[in-house]
Amino acid sequence: MASHLTKNISLLTASHQRGLAIYKWTLSYAFKELRPEISMIATTQLLLLTLGCLYGSLILGWKLLRRYLFKRHSGIPEIEKLGETLPVGQKLDGTAVICGGSIAGLLAARVCFEFFKHVVIIEPEEWLATEDSMRRFGWEQQHKRTRIMQYRSLHGNQALLYTGLQKLFPDIDEQFRYSGIAVYPADRKANFAGTLIPAPVKSYQGHLPKTFCCSRAGLETLLRRLVLGRGSYPNITQIAGTVIGILPQSNDFSRLSRVKIRKADMQMEELNASLVIDCTGVTRAGMKWLSQTGYGITKDRNNGKIPLQDAKISLDQKLHYSTLTCNVTPATLEKLQIPKIETVHLEEKNDEGRRLFVLGKTDGDRIVVFAGQSSDTVVRYDSLNAMRTFVQDFRTYKDPLPDWIFESLDILEESQPDIHFSHVRAPPTSYVQYHKTVNLPSNFIALGDSVSSVDPIYGQGCTKAFLGAVVLDSVLRAKLQAHAKELPADFSEQFFKEHFYKTDIFWWASANLMNVAIILIWNMMLRQFTHVLDYGIPSTTPIQGESLQVGSLVRWYLRRLQILATKDEQAARVCWDISMGFNTSVDIFHPWLVLKVFFNTIIE
Repeated sequence: MASHLTKNISLLTASHQRGLAIYKWTLSYAFKELRPEISMIATTQLLLLTLGCLYGSLILGWKLLRRYLFKRHSGIPEIEKLGETLPVGQKLDGTAVICGGSIAGLLAARVCFEFFKHVVIIEPEEWLATEDSMRRFGWEQQHKRTRIMQYRSLHGNQALLYTGLQKLFPDIDEQFRYSGIAVYPADRKANFAGTLIPAPVKSYQGHLPKTFCCSRAGLETLLRRLVLGRGSYPNITQIAGTVIGILPQSNDFSRLSRVKIRKADMQMEELNASLVIDCTGVTRAGMKWLSQTGYGITKDRNNGKIPLQDAKISLDQKLHYSTLTCNVTPATLEKLQIPKIETVHLEEKNDEGRRLFVLGKTDGDRIVVFAGQSSDTVVRYDSLNAMRTFVQDFRTYKDPLPDWIFESLDILEESQPDIHFSHVRAPPTSYVQYHKTVNLPSNFIALGDSVSSVDPIYGQGCTKAFLGAVVLDSVLRAKLQAHAKELPADFSEQFFKEHFYKTDIFWWASANLMNVAIILIWNMMLRQFTHVLDYGIPSTTPIQGESLQVGSLVRWYLRRLQILATKDEQAARVCWDISMGFNTSVDIFHPWLVLKVFFNTIIE
């Protein structure tokens, strides 16, 4: 029995061993057969993990870069400090002389009020010191600015400007209402050639930042009344005259002491100056004063600095403005179906010259009909019928222009309103690179168009001037010590450095084409692409040494981004933020947005 049991156990053991062998062979065979599939799965998982890590790194890098650019370049953190009370004794016992009393000059004067015991605006147009220049309603003025060619033309504002004005003038909303200027959420009806780019209302949780709608005359008249007409800033005065020169200190050529003025009665006067600010606009008189006095001259280029005579660069997009301002009755206004904020239609193709059509309400009971066109020849649209013909000829992207535009033109024509026509041939856009200029006086600065002018079609001019005033405020806060007798020796240099950081992105200037790849990447990261977009227009005369091919990749990407924005909230938010001044230079290159742009390009 024991033998039988032993035999059975042996048989069972052998059977078990054979079964185990068969099991092992089966597993080995199965693994061998499935090895390619398992290997593919592992490879796919590794690839997905790698791509995930790469994308995560890109997102993290993008966020860190955006945070840096927001703090360094946007101007928004500095805006938050506007109007803050200074410590006792921090005002300079001297005079800030502001040369030019337009928008840039008025904003600079308001800032200087906080830092100087005396502020003087020198303004050539004598009537700007009268009540007519500070009327409640700008459209009722009897005079017209002779040095501001677009004074009666279409005028646009970015929402960032409204945000900043609230800080400088706490009662600005009340003053807007008093002046007949409407304030609305900035839902500008921007159209990519007839196809609406929706405002990112959802992205802003239903509360878009606000902006205001008014003419250039309306805004300037309001600012002048706020700064000079209410007695709120008693240390700011205005003199009718023209600055014709500057004088250095007798014992220190690095610092100015006085400005020479030719007053309205042709009498000459010299005025002591602790700070001289050039706000003469596209006249850029500061360059002449500096050159005549011997500044901006050097025999060698130290630390990359250049002579003043080489500091100015320019391009000409040959832009023509035609504006019809229609004074309508309340009854006609009620019939019209136009949005509260103007509708902007940008033509789809620029191969024959850029064209733009705008229809909207401005301050008072007035409607603005506008045609903008870049062309080698003069173009004028001086009647409602001419405007209708102009817009009927638009080449649209996808959707036709809405019927209400033509219906509104019909209603306007039938009502026979009083119409003011304005034609402007915009001057070339120029940039004086003061931040690169050698041997400037330490108490001379410039801001607004005196430094750089940009394509007016994007409505950035007043924002740029405002950011210059913001830089002035921030540098004065940082540099002016309590009980100081004068500005520090590096004040001008520091101002132009910060001004470059805040406003160079409006221009996009890169005359050096040596490091093409680096320059291309940098230029693609800029907040606004006026330079790049102007180069997409055949009539543009480029900066000397450049060609119209510069930035072609950027133009392609921006066009695809605009197309995506017609149906994608993230893209629409980026386009809106760009148009309103709230973006940073890398917003268009959010990694997910880039992927969507290229995917949308493939499937369309």
